[in-house]
Amino acid sequence: MEKKLGESKVTRRYQVTIPKTVRVFLEIKEGDMVVFVLKDGEIVVRKG
Repeated sequence: MEKKLGESKVTRRYQVTIPKTVRVFLEIKEGDMVVFVLKDGEIVVRKG
């Protein structure tokens, strides 16, 4: 089952803001690393 946790617009510098719901769920703080993983044809974001 999928659950949408938020969305973010890509800036002209190809940056996105991590939605608050995702930051809270993953306990992401300023300075933390995130990892982008290719899994089953989709990109998964994980706390690094």
